[in-house]
Amino acid sequence: MSLMFKLYRIFTALALMITGFFTFAGVFSVFTVGFIPLLILSVMAWGACFIHSVLSIYLQRSLLLPEIQLKENTPGGIRIMGVITVLWGGLLFVLGAGILAMPPEAKKDVIQQLGGDNPAILTPMGIVFLLIGFILTFNANLSFRFLREWTRRNEGQGEE
Repeated sequence: MSLMFKLYRIFTALALMITGFFTFAGVFSVFTVGFIPLLILSVMAWGACFIHSVLSIYLQRSLLLPEIQLKENTPGGIRIMGVITVLWGGLLFVLGAGILAMPPEAKKDVIQQLGGDNPAILTPMGIVFLLIGFILTFNANLSFRFLREWTRRNEGQGEE
């Protein structure tokens, strides 16, 4: 097992835990708060990232045990959900960078508008957004890489 594959396994596990938490928290929020369009959009984005993580686990299993084949639609699902994951992770990364780049006066204004009194909370929030964005985009890029490897391996087996 190569270092990149080990990283892929670690990042998939992290992405699965993070996206699973936010997906199910969002679903419960929809049921308690109501059907707010932005909340539903957020749940759908987190859900796509969660599905991508689950499909990544199936890809890893197929790479480790070649006798276990992927279902016919799994590679397409990895590609589609992977693009959504890259977009969502990129958005979170940019959001985190934007929060960290805000001047202190702007942080105070934002916190006051939200009814809070401690602008220092925005710095850890920005760091968390950066980390989650990095984890999601890195995992999706690794899944694209290993999906190409899986495709090449299967095409090679089909020629024999």
